[in-house]
Amino acid sequence: MARDVDRRTLLRGSLTVAAAGVLASCRPEADPTPVTTPSPERTPAPAHTEEASRSATSERPTLASSYGPNGTHYPDALTWPGEVAPTELTADCDWAEIADILASLTAEQVAAGVVIRLRPGSLPGEGAKSSSTPVLGAAGDAAWERNVLICPLDGFGSVTFTDGIRLDHCARLSFFGFSSEASFVLTECQSMQVGWSRFSGMNVTRSGVDIEFHELVLGFRRDPEDTAGVRPTETFEMSSIVRRGCVFGPSVKANDSDAHCDTIQMEGTGTGPFGPFVSVDCVDFGSSNAAELLSGGLQRAEYTHCLILAGLLPWTVYPLEAGDYQGEPNAFSGGCPDVRLVDCTVVGAVGRMGFTEVRGSTLSYYPQDSQQPRVTGAWEVDESTARWTREDIMARQALPDYSDETLRGLWVW
Repeated sequence: MARDVDRRTLLRGSLTVAAAGVLASCRPEADPTPVTTPSPERTPAPAHTEEASRSATSERPTLASSYGPNGTHYPDALTWPGEVAPTELTADCDWAEIADILASLTAEQVAAGVVIRLRPGSLPGEGAKSSSTPVLGAAGDAAWERNVLICPLDGFGSVTFTDGIRLDHCARLSFFGFSSEASFVLTECQSMQVGWSRFSGMNVTRSGVDIEFHELVLGFRRDPEDTAGVRPTETFEMSSIVRRGCVFGPSVKANDSDAHCDTIQMEGTGTGPFGPFVSVDCVDFGSSNAAELLSGGLQRAEYTHCLILAGLLPWTVYPLEAGDYQGEPNAFSGGCPDVRLVDCTVVGAVGRMGFTEVRGSTLSYYPQDSQQPRVTGAWEVDESTARWTREDIMARQALPDYSDETLRGLWVW
């Protein structure tokens, strides 16, 4: 496993500079000229548009291990936004224009590499429920050899979602660099990637295959809904859900609420294939009920080099207020029969989870025999982790906080 990266010194010295100048250096030197929107006949998109003359602004980072975002977790096969793609396209914040551009692409263009860069602004949404009107439907093509990158032209946060969004029956699309106080939902999507973004929450429902999240920051909100829900229905398949370098924060319900509020709820409401769920380099803070709710319908969950922080620790980073539910969330809840942890720290109760492998991982209390893994390894115990302060928690990560300003200084291209 790669060694942990410590970018704290670098970040402290560079965030001020980044806020003032890094994003400016990422913009093209010349003012862009207008782009012709693809015609209603959806003819093939031109190989080059107004961004054809842009120059490379950064090199693809080398992956390094850390707890949470460090600016290096990025899909290997996805076009790097700091380089000039063979097909460069620029669009306004308009879902119809984005859909038309996607429909005009040829398989050959996508295989070579396509980036759609969005001018600064806001993308409207129709809500983030599975029944909400989708902003994109049947966009992309599962038969494409690689994903199309969709990102802001002027860097992280320069394009926001004004309300929740739903993407339905979409495939081979990658959204990186967006910010919103709302949530998003994917329904019946395939080979989708979302990363280097901050949202309120997210859901993957009905079905989903090969869904990836890279350095996605969610939660830290007063909301009775789960921060993240993965809910297959009927006989649909929900498989290969992967997170890398993410931080999922708490959702806190009101003190008088009877809601069941988890940070991640893997809810087995269907009868189709469900799993695996894989997390690497992630940090999860418990919500009012639990951090990880893994239902018995989930076939397998794997955690490698992750922090799962429940008990009282979430409230050291996100302090409770008057009227909030005063809970000590479980780290794990549910009944997944195959849960594997390698090089993880877990704080809080682990319930009746079906641990099969636990190696190099600590628990904040002495577990019962039934809570030990039944196949390989054993829990190490470190009771001091239950007393970590906010400073203890953040010192183990590459970032001092999860503010937009800090993330803007980290996610640059």
